[in-house]
Amino acid sequence: MFYDQRPGHAGPGMLRLIASASVGTMLEYYDFFIYVALTSTLTGLFLPSADRVVAALAGVATFGIAYVARPVGTLIFSPMSDRVGRKKTFVVTLLMMGAATVGIGCLPTYAAIGAAAPIALLTLRIIQGVALGGEYGSAVVYVMEHAQAGRKGMATSVLQSTASVGLLLALLIVSALKWLLDPASFLSWGWRVPFLVSAPIVGVATWIRLGMKETPIFSELKNAGLLSATPLQDTLKSKTSWKAIFVAMFGAQGATSVSLYTSIVYMLYFLENVLKVEPTRASLCLGIAIVIAAPTYPLFGRLSDAIGRAKVILIGIVLWAIAAYPCFAGIRTYVLAAQWSYVTALITVLALLTAMIMAPLPAFIAESFPPQSRTTGFGLSQQFGNVLFGGFLPLFSLTLVNLTGNQLAGVAYSIASMLPCLLVTYFWGLKQDAIGQRESTSGHPLRTKAESQLPVQQ
Repeated sequence: MFYDQRPGHAGPGMLRLIASASVGTMLEYYDFFIYVALTSTLTGLFLPSADRVVAALAGVATFGIAYVARPVGTLIFSPMSDRVGRKKTFVVTLLMMGAATVGIGCLPTYAAIGAAAPIALLTLRIIQGVALGGEYGSAVVYVMEHAQAGRKGMATSVLQSTASVGLLLALLIVSALKWLLDPASFLSWGWRVPFLVSAPIVGVATWIRLGMKETPIFSELKNAGLLSATPLQDTLKSKTSWKAIFVAMFGAQGATSVSLYTSIVYMLYFLENVLKVEPTRASLCLGIAIVIAAPTYPLFGRLSDAIGRAKVILIGIVLWAIAAYPCFAGIRTYVLAAQWSYVTALITVLALLTAMIMAPLPAFIAESFPPQSRTTGFGLSQQFGNVLFGGFLPLFSLTLVNLTGNQLAGVAYSIASMLPCLLVTYFWGLKQDAIGQRESTSGHPLRTKAESQLPVQQ
């Protein structure tokens, strides 16, 4: 594990810095998740099919395609972050995401231009995936390198909550429009509004990010001429980095992807497409759960500062794996009984356990790599783990439900996917975490050759 001996920010200054980084990340997740909130609408407009099941699967597959594009964004933008700066990189990715989102809002539908419509939609979804693949790692590393030692888990955990908050914002705006507009108006033009309103917000977020300063460690490495010209190659040539990527990808990141895309993303598909819950009600139940879970991210992040990242993640994995099937079964039962408060409560249980797994993840991964290639290592671990465990999880889950006729087959797949994540985290993650804790508390942190040549601030 790699730790910096710099004092970092504290107090209101750090809060402003986290807020500045989070607003852009939240917006990018909002842009990305609008598609989730509008899947059924967009499927009818861009991917028409007489078979409702085929149409639903096609819509979910288009969501998954964006995840295949995310590693491409990592390969492009993460090395850029390590070469030219964290701040410059996430300004570029923010503008790229915003342009693609507004583009979707302006697209003609299948009825207007035929097969060109779904091709254009798919292209813009790929651009969104590329942008998000480069955004998140830069934002996490930016916050972590500013944070105080002993507070990095709590500081970076706030960014993890932005995924859920972005989805919540998308759900709220879409639900409000459906409530305000009649169905014909919503299908005619109302569905475009959530995409188009991101344009002015992107402008504000870009202005905020342009005013942010580069991280101290990056600035010092740059001034000392110690930046790597080939961070991707450096990472791929390092056995230590390969081990860290393996532990993150098949352990903590895999668990995060499974829990998030089952408890939040697939949950919406499960309610609407499997249990036939009215979309506005489904969004309300999920939205309440997200609101309740969001404030717990920094609490779990702070806990990881105290007892270790992997311990918190491992406890969350075990509890989530135990709770997932009973919660989904209970949700099905209470939907049939129209007991919506119980439905919301069970979704909230899974959202809270997901927060426990997700909150320590950014610091756990980022601390595993040296600063010259930190964003690159983080991006490779996170985005390839996302593709393997999360990107197509909703598609596979819905497919299993339709093939077997068992409404709970999807969550069974998720629990099976969580098993290797549990084993990797237990056998390798805890050991990696223990090494990091010893270095952090001993006062003699492991430093790279480049770091050892930098002055240490007292």
